[in-house]
Amino acid sequence: MDLSVRKPLAPVYLLYGTQDYLLRLVKRNIIREALPAESRDFNFSSYDMLEVPVESALEDAETVPFMGEKRVVLIENPFFLTAERARTKVDHNLRRFEQYIEKPSPDTVLLIEAHYEKLDKRKKLVKTLEKTAHVYELSRLSDATLYALLEKIAARHGSVYTKEGHEQLLSSVGPHLTQLANEVEKCALYCGENRTIDRDAVLEIGSRSLETNVFLLVNKVMQKKTADALHLLHELVSMKEEPLKLLALLERQFRIVYQVACYRDAGYTQKNIAGKIGVHPYAVKLAADQSRLYSADMLKTALEKCAEADYRIKTGGMDKLLALELLIHRIASAASA
Repeated sequence: MDLSVRKPLAPVYLLYGTQDYLLRLVKRNIIREALPAESRDFNFSSYDMLEVPVESALEDAETVPFMGEKRVVLIENPFFLTAERARTKVDHNLRRFEQYIEKPSPDTVLLIEAHYEKLDKRKKLVKTLEKTAHVYELSRLSDATLYALLEKIAARHGSVYTKEGHEQLLSSVGPHLTQLANEVEKCALYCGENRTIDRDAVLEIGSRSLETNVFLLVNKVMQKKTADALHLLHELVSMKEEPLKLLALLERQFRIVYQVACYRDAGYTQKNIAGKIGVHPYAVKLAADQSRLYSADMLKTALEKCAEADYRIKTGGMDKLLALELLIHRIASAASA
């Protein structure tokens, strides 16, 4: 995916998709290329299509720039490009919009920002835009492009972003670009030039999802680090995490490790296993590492003990937190035995 903005600038840009971070990035790059900082107050304006008619934006677009070579007119929330029905009483002259797109002002960059997953390509206006405008579709993002984007963010702060760190970050926060970018920037500011952003740095500095904390909890149990596991358990409970939810996630992680071990022994690749059990490939890699700590029989035992703890809690036979503490002790003790 090419996100670069080159001169000469196109007279009309259409940015659409669900990756808000990318939309903001490309929009910012276009505005920077079109307008020097000192002329932006005079030659930049934005119009929300939920509040004003499109004709107002077009009249502005046809106005000669003031003390500059270009003006930028931003159109936001162009719901009429989709099949959606917006709650607004504003009427839009879309025929006038089509006429402008077919013959845009050479002195203006018209920027259409559409935070929608899909446009209605049956509409004449959308077909005209696809033929004449410079279109950025910003919904799907390959892992290679995602890595390259985050690597650049780290490099701006003089830090090195590694593949290992990238995979851990995806596992920790998921594929949400804005959150990923914020986490990389936080790690880069902390690591600086003297430390790479690797898996350890992400775990130490970055925000961790509940699932990642549970993964670490399982890891400590499987490594027989009972005291560390109990400490992390109490941290999670102090953060108001429900013990029954933690138990369900513990059981889920042990099940993933067991499934990965079985599929791996049957000759499946990491990618195939990820598709089979519906988790991220990096989560499969981590589970494969964990599976080397326990035999298949031990993993079965861990799952059985999780089921027992669940039964005791739900039948009122034991306090929730105490049941989790005993579960950790029993699994770690069984592994030691």
